[in-house]
Amino acid sequence: MNVLLTRPLLQVKELQSMVLKSGNKPLLFPTLKLNPIDAKAEKSHYDVVIFISTNAVEHGLKILKTMSYHQIFAVGSTTARKLSENDTRIDDFPRENASSETLLALDSVKYLHHKTILIFRGRGGRETLKQGLIKQDNQVEYVEVYERVSHDINALHRQSLDELLSSNEGIINITSIDSMKSLVEISSQILDISKLKKYLLVVLSDRIKTYVNSIGFDKVLVTPNTNDNGIISVLTNLNTLDKPVKPS
Repeated sequence: MNVLLTRPLLQVKELQSMVLKSGNKPLLFPTLKLNPIDAKAEKSHYDVVIFISTNAVEHGLKILKTMSYHQIFAVGSTTARKLSENDTRIDDFPRENASSETLLALDSVKYLHHKTILIFRGRGGRETLKQGLIKQDNQVEYVEVYERVSHDINALHRQSLDELLSSNEGIINITSIDSMKSLVEISSQILDISKLKKYLLVVLSDRIKTYVNSIGFDKVLVTPNTNDNGIISVLTNLNTLDKPVKPS
């Protein structure tokens, strides 16, 4: 089955390989590209630093090396692994789903009070983590080390859409609301966007599902967890699911 992958090209190779090994055909459709931001932290020392994504690690490590800190947290296992690969010790991270909510639910994070905390992230995004930490009487700052921008339309986008539309069965993988917005923006320049609504969308969270439903995409499944294994588990088990997928 064709599987449209919407991650940036520099970050899709591992998932692309896993999709291929699962017996499906990956189609690359990069919706976003990441541009580094020349940023710096306001202080030279923080009690706690938190990395919100692997992109934050990639673009933020050089800043981390210029400061001191007592504890370091990651939003999930993939981000934690990225830190470990760069010889950075992690104090804790959610073992299951990666999200601000699961990070805030950790006992080690619940016990953070009256701390100075620096969050490494991309420009924009949710305020859930910061607000949760502020409620615990912490002082929280951001250092935004990259920005997401829509990918320029190119021949790869046209080719991948042509292959997807060549079959009535296919899957579109969406990993963020920004990615979905860009998918619609790019695809609308190539075809009637309603042609994509017959395909199943596999998304990483209920929040993304709510958004895609709101713009008319009704065939949606949420992965059991927010890493690549969650995506592959959906692909592997699709044959056991009731078909067609009922509008959500």
